[in-house]
Amino acid sequence: MCLIAEVVAPLSAVPFGSAVEEHDVELELERSVPTASRSVSFVWVRGPDAASFGEAVRSLPSVDDLTLVESVSGRVLYGVSWNVSQVPIFDALAERDAVLLECRSTVDSWWLKLRVSSYRVLTDLRREWAAHGIDAEFDRITTVAAEEAPPGEELTDTQLETLLLALERGYFDEHRATSLAELGAELGISRQAVAARLKRAYRTLAERIRDERPPQ
Repeated sequence: MCLIAEVVAPLSAVPFGSAVEEHDVELELERSVPTASRSVSFVWVRGPDAASFGEAVRSLPSVDDLTLVESVSGRVLYGVSWNVSQVPIFDALAERDAVLLECRSTVDSWWLKLRVSSYRVLTDLRREWAAHGIDAEFDRITTVAAEEAPPGEELTDTQLETLLLALERGYFDEHRATSLAELGAELGISRQAVAARLKRAYRTLAERIRDERPPQ
């Protein structure tokens, strides 16, 4: 059996997180994330401070080399040569042949999408990450077959629960009556996980609206 897992991890879990905290940028790592001890990957940087990203991360211990590849339409692409053994969250994936399908930053967390061979692998990842002080949450776990269903068809149970609770508690009111932290406390998850669930719910709803619109 092959599983797809969506994970929310703190910004500190990936060295580039410090740049997200200090600069107005969003990051997205391409699928060529390293799986050997030293490798090259690519990261897209978006936002007003995209040009300053390079200087912000060039001196990180895990970064061996950083190369500006291209700058287009407010986005900057960098090639990164780094030492994965100094990045526990990725080192654990490499050791278990887990595939990192997506990895992007939000305001205060990382969202990762993984493909793994079993639930045992997920348990091992959670244990090893915790041993390195990485408090990661597995927000959604599904099979590859379910993942291949057409996008935008429906919200997951957790997304729907979070979206409805946010609505009931006044999160969407002009003067918000609750916060992400309060919603998280009620759901038993972190504020980062709440933000990630809401963001994916918005995307699913937007895709549904797009797909149901008549041709123009």
